[in-house]
Amino acid sequence: MRYLIADVFTDTAFAGNQLGVVPEAEGLDTQQMQRIARELNFAETSFVTAGTAEGRFRTRIFTPATELPFAGHPTVGTAVVLAHLGRTGNASQIVLEENIGPVPVTLREGGATFAMQGAAETRPHGIMAVAFSDALGLKRTELEGEPWQAGYGLPFVLIRCKSRESVSRAKLHADRFEGLVPGLWEGRAVYVFAETAREGETMHVHARMFAPKLGVAEDPATGSAAAALAGSLVTDATRLLISQGVEMGRPSLIEAGIIRAEGAVSGITIGGNAVVVSEGRFLRLP
Repeated sequence: MRYLIADVFTDTAFAGNQLGVVPEAEGLDTQQMQRIARELNFAETSFVTAGTAEGRFRTRIFTPATELPFAGHPTVGTAVVLAHLGRTGNASQIVLEENIGPVPVTLREGGATFAMQGAAETRPHGIMAVAFSDALGLKRTELEGEPWQAGYGLPFVLIRCKSRESVSRAKLHADRFEGLVPGLWEGRAVYVFAETAREGETMHVHARMFAPKLGVAEDPATGSAAAALAGSLVTDATRLLISQGVEMGRPSLIEAGIIRAEGAVSGITIGGNAVVVSEGRFLRLP
């Protein structure tokens, strides 16, 4: 069974976020997919089978530990891999049928952009900001405002810092964070970010994402977290340029767009480049 590896949210091989793609996954059951994802041991591996119509592709996404309803870098990377394989023809748009539902993806040379409708779902919590800063090994004064929870299918705890330096020094202490989980929506993923510059309606952001509960100690690029941020951040910016993975030696760049109608978020877009770097075959299946 064939698989490909792509580096996502970068135009440079061996940077960005690694993605395994099994483009002809017919015949695999859930357990087999999970074991293959654990064998490849990337943040995510996607499995593609026939969709419900031409130009639509059923796509299931797994971390080493669990299946996800939706994830950003697998959405972008899978679309680029399918285009690389000639599976998309001359179409400029395809649909990935993920567990969250159909996700429209617009293709471009060496990259892709997906769209989500509406604002991100948010839920309140009663945890004091100092508890989050302590879980990250930071001082409360390094945080800006109160952390919040948001997501499109996959929720994140979003923690804004006052400086890039604080984001770079952050380290999730799993034992401290574990005590906060009962009071959270899911508490499986933490996104730490800071604004680094502003150019008109474009906000530059530096971010990191920790998700040990998903089998991902730290992620080099997280499109679903970027979507959660774009869909819930209180800002007048219409574009976010998010750098991530720098501390891991895998620099990534995520492009997020914010669409508004009558002052409210009506949708977001997440895009970036991807590079197909290798292809292989499993000689045995679990």
